[in-house]
Amino acid sequence: MANWILAQQIVLSLSLILMLLLEKKSINQLGAKYLYLLWLVVPLVIIANNLPVELKQLGQSGMHQYLVKFNQQTADVAAFVSWHLLWSIGVFIIVLVVLYSQWKVYSLPRHHFDKRLLALQLPKTLQVAETACFNSPILTGLIRPTLLLPVGFQRQFSHQQQQLIVEHELVHLRRADNLFNVIAISLVALFWFNPLIWLAYGAFRRSQELACDIKVLENKNKSEKVAYCKALLLCVQPTTGPLSLYSQYGEKHSMHLRIKCIKNDISLKPRALALTLLLSAGLLSGVVLANQQDAAPPHQRLDEASPIVRVEPKYPVEAARQQLEGSVILQFDIGKDGSTDNIKVIKAEPQLVFDQESVAALQQWKYKPRIVGGNAQVQSNLLVQLDFQMDDSNNIKPLIEGIKVRL
Repeated sequence: MANWILAQQIVLSLSLILMLLLEKKSINQLGAKYLYLLWLVVPLVIIANNLPVELKQLGQSGMHQYLVKFNQQTADVAAFVSWHLLWSIGVFIIVLVVLYSQWKVYSLPRHHFDKRLLALQLPKTLQVAETACFNSPILTGLIRPTLLLPVGFQRQFSHQQQQLIVEHELVHLRRADNLFNVIAISLVALFWFNPLIWLAYGAFRRSQELACDIKVLENKNKSEKVAYCKALLLCVQPTTGPLSLYSQYGEKHSMHLRIKCIKNDISLKPRALALTLLLSAGLLSGVVLANQQDAAPPHQRLDEASPIVRVEPKYPVEAARQQLEGSVILQFDIGKDGSTDNIKVIKAEPQLVFDQESVAALQQWKYKPRIVGGNAQVQSNLLVQLDFQMDDSNNIKPLIEGIKVRL
């Protein structure tokens, strides 16, 4: 899994940089609605980078394709393990933070609120409650959504403001924004070590709220927009859960940006949208074309399998006593995670002397997975020859590239 994560970094970083630039420089030309939609570029790029490609099985073009060359500088086992461990710890911590954030929301003291008091047509499945822990309404839940209103909501906001603010939360509900928040936080958890993912997550949440604002005020007059902006100012508060799944983003900087966009009355500029779509399409096309080049038939190049963890076989005690030397040819597969599998003894000289130690050693080897288009591939029917010799003499002629095991 960690190897797959690393393989996504180039295309992921390019797509994140594109979106961050658009959020920073092009909001006035694109508008919040289209900017929010363009965030789909990020998951689409990852999907495009992992599209399946047709691969010919190794073993269909002759033995020379299965040559295994062993690097002299084998990667340190501790470094290999530490990267996987560090990545796993980071994912675990983020998952814990998210779960704790949700637990805090669901454990808040709340009281039932009569829907009819809002004078709005609310979905039957939407539950409404009030709590004293927030300054503004928030929408929680995926399967059973709940609208949490602050205590004193009807006293704090005018009737017009109440309608506008609740309508904002209903836009979140209709667009299933909480589900998109789950996807965004999942990407943060997977790629937590990339600083761009954290910047992009904040920009995504801001775009989400801006798009909601624009949707609510689409057909509203100036006085309604002023009332809405005043209501937003009353909702300002520190965001209690930056990695929260629920829709509540009252952070001061974000609120200032939202009011500024409403005030400027941003309208879409077709040329800016066309250029942005062209850039996005170019990025996606480039990823797909790169995958096609990586999917070149195996006979066009010699594939080399390089071990990053190699355990030397033990020289059998009985063979050493009898001064026996020999070779074992093994056939094996390399899994997507780089582990060896389906190990078979193809040929052994002498028979049944070095077989067991050879298989036991190869079972512990770890290879660098073959990555095609950002996807780890299974390598099948590779061969390796292990030569067992008592000294430095070269009495045994290797049938293929191999290593020597000396007493």
